[in-house]
Amino acid sequence: MRYIKGTLEYGILFPKCLTEDSIELIVYYDADWCGDKQDRKSTSGYIFKFMNASISWCAKRQPVVALSTCES
Repeated sequence: MRYIKGTLEYGILFPKCLTEDSIELIVYYDADWCGDKQDRKSTSGYIFKFMNASISWCAKRQPVVALSTCES
């Protein structure tokens, strides 16, 4: 909460929408299976884009070894 309180003047600027049809939310998600050759752990990540502006993203290594591409 202290971080939010100290950064109230920051924000994300979005272009003005002319119609509701031009508003779109796009999500990309990907994961690799056994991407790290040393510990065999997978990495996954995602990005949310609202009107072509990135609003949320994350990438992390999985805590356990995946035994299939479905698990990763």
